[in-house]
Amino acid sequence: MIEIRKITDETLPLLWTVEDRRLDSERAAVRSRSGGLELTYVALPGALWRVGNAEKSIPEDMAGWLDSKDRGVYLAWLDEELAGQILLEVFENNVARIRDIRVQMTARRRGVGEAMCALAEDWARSKGLLGLFVETQDVNAGACQFFAKVGFHLGGVDTLRYAARSHQTIMAAGLRESALFFYKFLR
Repeated sequence: MIEIRKITDETLPLLWTVEDRRLDSERAAVRSRSGGLELTYVALPGALWRVGNAEKSIPEDMAGWLDSKDRGVYLAWLDEELAGQILLEVFENNVARIRDIRVQMTARRRGVGEAMCALAEDWARSKGLLGLFVETQDVNAGACQFFAKVGFHLGGVDTLRYAARSHQTIMAAGLRESALFFYKFLR
């Protein structure tokens, strides 16, 4: 059974303990089409394990997150085991931003991500917001496919968002990561 609970002082030490690891075997390719953008997926020559950097994900004002009415921090549980986390915030243009969402590898494909996105929709509606926004990368094809599966649509691409990161500066321009922006409107 999946249960999602708002973080408390007792569960705060569990935040950021959900692993941020994935196996990438594809890369998302963006194509312009009439009426918007479309994603296709290109196989990589070999699969790569990627591990996220939790320190870069942690908002600098984490204490402010826990007390804010415009932010929400939740942990997901699957059969009483920690399975995921989601951070939400009221963002610009009357949408909620999913600042971070992650699911423990052993809990993936079991409905945890979908349940957290449903919670995000309810949270946004409770704030009178019109939709949700999330940023991911073209190298994270799994996230792109997940967000499309739960009803998000690709709304924008930024090919220079990560260009100044040290590991990106040594890469050829065509190989650098691009930021992909997904939206889901609720009304």
